[in-house]
Amino acid sequence: MIGTHSFGKFRVAAAAVVLTFVVACGGGATGTTNTTKALSDYKPDAGVNGGQLIFSDWQPVEDLNVLASTAATTQQPSYVIWAALWQFDPKNAAYPDLLTDVPTVSNGLVKLIDDKHFDITLKLKKGLKWNDGSPLTSADVKFTLDAICDPDTGAASQSGFDHITTIEVKDTETTILHMGPNKKGTCGLAADTDTGIYASYIADMNTPIMPSAKLANVKHADFATNAYFTKKPDVTSGPYMVQDFTPGPAAQLVMVPNPHYADGRSGAAFFAHKPYLDKLIYKIYGDKSAQIAGLKAGDSDLGLDLIAKDLPALQANTAYQTVNATGLLDEFITINVSNNETGCEAKAFARDCGTPTLFKDDKPLRQAAELAIDKDQMNTQLVGGIGKPMNGPYVSALVPFYDTSIEKFKRDVTKANSLLDGDGWTKGADGTRSKGGKKLAWTIATTANNPQRAAEQELLINNWKEIGAAVTAKNFPAGKFFNDFKGGGILATGQFDMGMYANNWSPDPSGWCLTVQSDQIGSPANPSGQNYGQTSDPKLDDLCKQGAATVDVDKRVAIYKKVQAEWKDFTPTISLYERPDVFSHSANFGNFAPSVNTCLGTCNGTDWFNKTGKK
Repeated sequence: MIGTHSFGKFRVAAAAVVLTFVVACGGGATGTTNTTKALSDYKPDAGVNGGQLIFSDWQPVEDLNVLASTAATTQQPSYVIWAALWQFDPKNAAYPDLLTDVPTVSNGLVKLIDDKHFDITLKLKKGLKWNDGSPLTSADVKFTLDAICDPDTGAASQSGFDHITTIEVKDTETTILHMGPNKKGTCGLAADTDTGIYASYIADMNTPIMPSAKLANVKHADFATNAYFTKKPDVTSGPYMVQDFTPGPAAQLVMVPNPHYADGRSGAAFFAHKPYLDKLIYKIYGDKSAQIAGLKAGDSDLGLDLIAKDLPALQANTAYQTVNATGLLDEFITINVSNNETGCEAKAFARDCGTPTLFKDDKPLRQAAELAIDKDQMNTQLVGGIGKPMNGPYVSALVPFYDTSIEKFKRDVTKANSLLDGDGWTKGADGTRSKGGKKLAWTIATTANNPQRAAEQELLINNWKEIGAAVTAKNFPAGKFFNDFKGGGILATGQFDMGMYANNWSPDPSGWCLTVQSDQIGSPANPSGQNYGQTSDPKLDDLCKQGAATVDVDKRVAIYKKVQAEWKDFTPTISLYERPDVFSHSANFGNFAPSVNTCLGTCNGTDWFNKTGKK
């Protein structure tokens, strides 16, 4: 979560694999699956062997703990270091990576037992190997899933995995996940579950697989500090393996071809070949201006994590191609509707510690705060007009779930002031409101040294001044802001009033629900919880639960429209705009595919090549 965040990081587009179960009376079941051809729109050029490419970001990389971190800067290189059970193309369509097929009903790899149980069969390609030549087997799959379900690991998300009752290893290539109701505490569950049906399993459970032989003797609690993730993962499965890694604000990751990547992949529709490049380097510049200077100087072949504000500087570099796109990415504000837990480190950020924020139990205040925002001005003046002001919590790319009937957002300062008047917030002589002896004053936190966010904060603070709120900015280094619960991250531990950032969202709405479900509130017992605002709304909980347990697509669409209406009313977050991602790459960069979705622009790294080959 550095710069951008990725909730529920391993997802698939609902339009790519649509799962429909029909349960018969008496416990029998039949099913059909509508699918579009995996990667049907993705047609890479034949690559040239040799040479190197450098891709870059500007915010720090502290480690490569892909299981725990949702930082975009950690996720970006993960696509070329580790293979996953299945992956996604630049259009967010699913394709099998380590598996022979993405498991669905139609291919026989998903079996519905009854209305509470179903099985998922994971069939590995035969002959897969780690980069050291050792076999990659079902033992590695089980090892990884067990680690994810242990709270000590601090996995970024346990959703979907928490529906697994048992893992059956049939043979070296076959693992069966038996899904059913689970008890509180299982895989981090905050309460008992009454069903094992998890409609978005494809979206949530395509984890990269870790080597059991390498990590089996490492305690899960020590993964975060183990040299495998902090210094050098020396046993990996992706197209490139790590030659050298230096973490920090000037991080550099040097990768060379994995000699065993193609083993077991013969005949696969995609990524069945050896990597093209002799070397692939991931470079962190430390700040945006340095990254742009590196692109202008030809020091980097591809720039990631660029935004609209960077366009003028990038477009002046005529030797490079600069493109922008929107998708499953937005800029938004999470409101802490419980306690600000600043100073609660000694109590391990227990949720009864801290001081209640002004937003706790005050829906009119939350609603007024959104109504006062000039989203159109933010888009036109700060985002170059290439973003999309948001009307509700979902981005328009979230089809078929995005509710097109939601009224277009209009700034309404008069209504905002009226809400506050009726809520007992009265204006003083200086124009600042107060209630019960408390000033209407809060802080908005985001990442430090980020001119775009600083400009957004300034606009927001001025907007809120018009309704009698005295708001100040309080910013943090990205590593601190986005760190996980165990690491004392500002968001994860609730040390904020409002937090502003961007997120790469799941194309399945169940992933969005993770940020507002009460059972996803982070705690020492549930460190993977992604409900940073500590939202607790029984109606949202119930609707989200229904959506996750319903596999009929039309019914899910209806449920998630209700989710959007309740979310918009309860206002646990404020969606600002669909954020455009900007990419700039050299003319010699082969097969770069810009995407603003699950794949983060690097998911097809296997196909990258330097058009000039060896120099």
